[in-house]
Amino acid sequence: MDHWCARPPEIIAANISVEEWKNRSIPIVKGRTELYESSHCTMYPSTIRNGSLYSNINEEPIKCTAWEYDNSFYKDTMVDQWDLVCEREWLIPIAKTVYMVAFLLAATLCGQLSDKFGRRKTMIGCLVVFLIAASLTLLSVNFIMFLVFRFFVALGLTSVFTISYVILAEIVSVEYRSIYCFTFKYGWVFAYMLMPYIAWLIPSWFWLQLVFTLPWLTLLSVFWIVPETPRWLITKRRFSELEKVLLYAAERNGKDMKEAKAAIHHFITNHPQIDEKKGDETVLDLLRTPALRKNTINIYFCWFIISYIYYALSWNTNDLGGDPYWTFFICGFVELPAGFIFMFICRYVGHRTGLLIANVLAGLCLLAVIFVPADMVWLTIFFSMAGKFFNSASFDTVYIYTAEIFPTVVRNVAVGSSSTWARIGALVAPFIRQVADVTHHSVPMAVPGCLSVISGLLMLLLPETLGKRLPDTLEEGETFAKKLDILSKGEKHNGVSNGIEMGERDTKSSD
Repeated sequence: MDHWCARPPEIIAANISVEEWKNRSIPIVKGRTELYESSHCTMYPSTIRNGSLYSNINEEPIKCTAWEYDNSFYKDTMVDQWDLVCEREWLIPIAKTVYMVAFLLAATLCGQLSDKFGRRKTMIGCLVVFLIAASLTLLSVNFIMFLVFRFFVALGLTSVFTISYVILAEIVSVEYRSIYCFTFKYGWVFAYMLMPYIAWLIPSWFWLQLVFTLPWLTLLSVFWIVPETPRWLITKRRFSELEKVLLYAAERNGKDMKEAKAAIHHFITNHPQIDEKKGDETVLDLLRTPALRKNTINIYFCWFIISYIYYALSWNTNDLGGDPYWTFFICGFVELPAGFIFMFICRYVGHRTGLLIANVLAGLCLLAVIFVPADMVWLTIFFSMAGKFFNSASFDTVYIYTAEIFPTVVRNVAVGSSSTWARIGALVAPFIRQVADVTHHSVPMAVPGCLSVISGLLMLLLPETLGKRLPDTLEEGETFAKKLDILSKGEKHNGVSNGIEMGERDTKSSD
């Protein structure tokens, strides 16, 4: 919100208008975009003499202790309610960082809880945590209270989102799994596009938060609709529950119940014992050998910069200029075609080359923003949204590519630890505006732009996976990481498609 130093009581009593106050008492300073504007944080010492306003512009401006806000565009926000401006403006990115800390914790915590207690129970528990925290957030009387409840809001909803992906991947059949898991993202995208319209209709943060919370009550239907996943029941050897779930699925899908029951009993009777040693691999296994270590560090850097750019652009659309509602809408809309287009591109050029193209073009778009004149807002928005388009494509591609280049025994570990670096990138993204304040207005775009280009070019050091057999063991992974073909001439590996498919599933599960 536009803001300026508040008029002292005696000046308000003298009926000095806001326009006169700003014209006479507010200094003109250079803003973030290097253009001159009225100061938001300082004012000249002013007094009332004979009913008129006198401001001493020859003295050093003094800092504000209170502010007035322009409520013509936004009716009621946290910014004006808790004075999150000037020296307190850093609290705004802190709120986003607190959110991402909870995101980071949830990515690890919900995976462990769902593996131990089940997908369904953990999802319902996390949903309840969200609903309680979101309700209490509405009662926040200060910003610290808001931050605390905001942490649990993020913890709950992130866990629900992540577990939903796992449930989807573990319930849907092989034939349709890739389609469902790919289109699952569009729930996020359509909500992203709908948010600015709802915010435009409801210009008060309290009612906006309430409207965003109420639809979550419908997810309580999970308690009656969504069963425990068969794969989890298998791992826990809870075969009686497994039989009930599979028989229910067979009935709903119109299968012959006698044949289904016989097949289920045969499966349960002949199901092998679980290998207790499976899953003992750690991140250290990714760093023990030189070629795998090189690939691991390269991929970590790629995830970090992709996530940083994604959230930096998503959270700072207001700084681009133009109507903030339309800019936010476009920022979400560009994600709609990005994944779809690059899905086809990667089928022909491979995921490595697709990731290279997306990263380099995203970086070049951000660098182009630096050279756009300040008065050409539409061009700034165009290059920023083009950067978001390619960055979103990078996010979609890096999930699959990471699962491909690491061997099966450490695939979960690789994608999970890579996701951690993505969350670290998201943690620093909210401070992009503060970077401009202490350096130069072009730095927030120049640094990630250059790093994105570098990250794209570093893909040349990684192996291509198109048409290749994927590694299973650490030894094969080291050979594959050296960009050598681990498949002997004329040999055919019948598990390639399953390996890729399970890799994609494991990617989402660990995240």
